Amino acid sequence: MKFSYFFLSIGMVSLFLLQTTFAADEGSHAAEFLSHGVGARALGMGSAFVAIADDATATYWNPAGLTDVENHSFSAMYSDTFGSSDGSFITNGLVNYNFVNYVHQIEGIGSLGLSWIRLGIDDIPRTTFIDIDNNGKLGDYQDINGNGEKDTGEPYIDRPTVAGYFSNTDNALLISYARNIQSAISVGGSVKLLKQSIFDYSGSGFGIDLGFIFNPYKGIRLGTMLLDATGTQIRWDTADKPIFTRGRRLRVGGAYQFDVNRIGNGSISADIETDQADYAEGADSGGGFIYRTGVEFWLFNTLALRTGWNGHGLSIGSGLQLSVTSMTFYVDYAFNSHTLGGSQRISVSGQF
Repeated sequence: MKFSYFFLSIGMVSLFLLQTTFAADEGSHAAEFLSHGVGARALGMGSAFVAIADDATATYWNPAGLTDVENHSFSAMYSDTFGSSDGSFITNGLVNYNFVNYVHQIEGIGSLGLSWIRLGIDDIPRTTFIDIDNNGKLGDYQDINGNGEKDTGEPYIDRPTVAGYFSNTDNALLISYARNIQSAISVGGSVKLLKQSIFDYSGSGFGIDLGFIFNPYKGIRLGTMLLDATGTQIRWDTADKPIFTRGRRLRVGGAYQFDVNRIGNGSISADIETDQADYAEGADSGGGFIYRTGVEFWLFNTLALRTGWNGHGLSIGSGLQLSVTSMTFYVDYAFNSHTLGGSQRISVSGQF
C-alpha cells in the first residue's frame, strides 16, 4: 500500500510541475548552452536518453541513472559544432563545445559525479579606428549627403584596424548525487554552478536538476527529469546588473532494452520535453513540446549503430567497445544536422 501511495505522490507532483513549467519567466533561453547535450552516444540516439542514462553522462541526462554506473567511470567529448558542412571530417567548428566528467561509487553513501561543460567562441576580433585626420575623434567618415549619418557608399576617413581579440565563453560545473531508494527505483540530482563571460563582462548563476528512474519490468526503464527545478538565474556584473532566468522544463521518457540471441542487444527510447519558450510565444513547434526518439544496437557487444530524431533534425552515430583487463573503453561518434551546419561529436569514455 505504501508503495502505491509513493507512485501516486510522484504522479501528482509531476502533473503539478508540468503545469507550473508553462508559467515561464521571460529570458527562458538564458544559458542555452546547457541544452546542447553531451556524449556522442546519447546524441547519436537523438538525445532520447532520459530513461536510459546508464553511463557517466547521466550527470547531464538524468542523475538518477548514476546508480547503474560502474565503480569508476569517466567520459570526455570533443565537438565540431556548426563547422561540418564544408566537407571536412573533423574541423575546428564555429563553436568549441566540450565536456569531461568523472563518476565514483561510494558504498553505503551513493553515486557521486563531477562534470564540466564549456562552450566558447574564441579569437573574436575587436576592431577600432586609427585617427588618420588627427582630430581626436575615431570613426570619421565622408558625409557626402550631409545628413549627419553614415550611409552606404560613404567611406571612412579613419582606418579600421583590429585592436585585439576576445572570447565568448560559457562554463558549467555539475555536482551530482544519486542513490537507490528501492531495488527498482533510483533518484538523483545535480547542482549546477554557471559562469558566462563576453568581452569585459561576466555573469554567474546557480541551478538544480532532479531525476527519477523506475525499472518496473526487465528491459523496461522509465525516466523523469525536472531541469532547472528552482529556475536557474544568471546575474550579470554590468552597471544595471540584469538577471536572466532559465525556466523549469520537464522531460519524461521510456526505453525498451532487448537481446537478440548470439547477435547482440539494443535499446529503443522516446522522450518528450516541455518547450516553454515556444509555448509562450504561440509557435507551432510541437504545441509546446519537443519529441525525441532513438535506437541503438550493439553487434556482438563490440560495434554499436545508432540513429534518432532530436526534435529538430536527424542524428546518426556509431560506437566501439574495447576491453583491456578489468577496464572497458568506448569510442563513440555522432553527427547531428542543424540549420546552421552539421555538428560532429566524438566521445571517449571508460569504466573500471
